[in-house]
Amino acid sequence: MATGDDSTTPLLPQNNSSTGERRRNSNVRSSWRSGSRSSFASPRLRRSSTRDVHPRHDEVEPVLPATAVPAEQETRLHNTNWALSDEEPNTWAQIRHNWREEFAEFFGTFMILIFGPAVEAQVALHNRPASSSHDFTYGDYLQCRFTWAVGVAMAVWVAGGVSGGHCNPTITIVLALFRGFPARKVPSFIISQVLGATLATFLVYANYTHSISLYEGGDDVRTVVGPHATAGLFFTLPAAGLPYLSAFYTEFLASAILVMIVFAVSDKANLAPPRGTMPFALFLALLGIGSALGVNTGYAINGARDTGPRIALSLIGYGKDVWLHDRLYWLWAPWGASICGGTVGGFIYDAFLYTGRDSPLNRPRSGGKTNDDYI
Repeated sequence: MATGDDSTTPLLPQNNSSTGERRRNSNVRSSWRSGSRSSFASPRLRRSSTRDVHPRHDEVEPVLPATAVPAEQETRLHNTNWALSDEEPNTWAQIRHNWREEFAEFFGTFMILIFGPAVEAQVALHNRPASSSHDFTYGDYLQCRFTWAVGVAMAVWVAGGVSGGHCNPTITIVLALFRGFPARKVPSFIISQVLGATLATFLVYANYTHSISLYEGGDDVRTVVGPHATAGLFFTLPAAGLPYLSAFYTEFLASAILVMIVFAVSDKANLAPPRGTMPFALFLALLGIGSALGVNTGYAINGARDTGPRIALSLIGYGKDVWLHDRLYWLWAPWGASICGGTVGGFIYDAFLYTGRDSPLNRPRSGGKTNDDYI
């Protein structure tokens, strides 16, 4: 940036900056705040130096929102506001600090249910032949599988850096069993996940309520099973005629595979993906599971993803069949089978592949060294 003597100063301080350079950077920041001609004047009036127009790659400032800027770093496009204040945090900041992980699980699971049921509704409710050679006007089965996987990836990107991005009671429970996740936080995480799924269902339902009424045959008609039932757009049901044992096995198997993959991509001694790319790995995992194992039960593999919509639809007017159909299916498949399968999947990975000392399967023999011996 140009100064009074035509010298230039990097937009970002360099690691070897001298006292004089720091002073010049301070002057530049002051010009940003004051709105001086060198920063905010019209392009017709401002005269920029060659170094401004053609900066070095290590002198280019981050730009919000595509590139994260530390709260205390002031640039031409970012005011630090209260970042350097030592005053007491406000009330909401204190609340967020105490419940931030639960908020992350809430909004992570929310993302799954924003994308998943919405694509199911779009495809099923607007399935009108456009021509004799194309059966689906607004999508097909594979599109639904892709979009559910996108929802999971977005969930992990939203919550992963804050809470770990469980967004699934099965994952939370198996992490408590095999990875030392605090048992005291399991209930609050699961409640947050269920509530996030519930809210997302309300919003998706509101978006497609007119199409649902047309499909069901009236504004006051809402059914769980039948030729024009729409409850299955939001939560899972076993395929018609599928034996209950087969439904349990499908959820068990899919959940075991999911947990094995989650443990594998989280294992630093294995091929863990680079930082920030875990959501894409899980996108591939959910796309594969849904495409290969989804037809029998809709692959809930997540109690919160299934129960949140049931809570919402029972309040909207779908009736008690939301809970009673198929002999309490919601309890023994999306919850029971998923947790059992996830536990077995975690056990198999740790028993045969995992070498980390945090797993109970790698607990030292009685009389071995304790953690205190390594301090």
